[in-house]
Amino acid sequence: MTTQAVTNQAAASSTSPLLRYYGGKILENPKFVSLYAGDFWSTRQGATQQAKIDRCSSSVPSGPHASVWEEYGVSPGTFKGSARIPLGNPRLAVTERDIRTMVATAIRQSGVTAPDGETVYTVFLPPKVALTDGYADSRDGMGGYHGSYRDEKTGKKVYYAAIAYTDKGNGVQFTSNSVDNITIAASHEWTEAVTDPDVNAGKLGWYNKRFGEVGDIPISLGYPLSQLWGRIDGCAVQKEWSNALGEPVLTE
Repeated sequence: MTTQAVTNQAAASSTSPLLRYYGGKILENPKFVSLYAGDFWSTRQGATQQAKIDRCSSSVPSGPHASVWEEYGVSPGTFKGSARIPLGNPRLAVTERDIRTMVATAIRQSGVTAPDGETVYTVFLPPKVALTDGYADSRDGMGGYHGSYRDEKTGKKVYYAAIAYTDKGNGVQFTSNSVDNITIAASHEWTEAVTDPDVNAGKLGWYNKRFGEVGDIPISLGYPLSQLWGRIDGCAVQKEWSNALGEPVLTE
């Protein structure tokens, strides 16, 4: 998710793109596991923030926000818990390869739910650590990304998302509140992870070849960020694109 988007506001009101289904997998009955990387989450501040993110990790996929998923053949999701994991050697930036290693290590060592083809593992990074995928960078307006890889031992697909800790100069600034920005980015990536899980390594699911995935379209159309989020059950979430309505929606 990036803020490098079309800024012509007229385009937002006159264009109504559609997501097309390209035959790839969707996660029909998704599950979600949250992984908190680094020592920050064990501090008093970090633990307080983790508790709120955990609550939103449970209520957002299972609540009204997930109703837009039904347009794309996806049922509401289930939260399967969280774990704190090592960040590894001190670093300024985490790559997609690093994220996959963290997820694989957590699955082996942290007692989290095993991959079953329906589970999304979300890595939340600590403050002052950038996230990069080789093309975009959280220091240049990326809030997170999602993808998949095939486990070499089991042969099963593993689905994951990575979320930057949004503060000054890092991530996407929807609001001035870092936790709100984190849950907004997470809701974006969860929605895309269930509707187009193999975007980086397989056949596309729901996608628009001009504007991107379901969470990308509202941003790519140039809507102001302040108009693209709201609260459901106290959790800040992004408005996602509805094919049926031809606009970003927030279902309460």
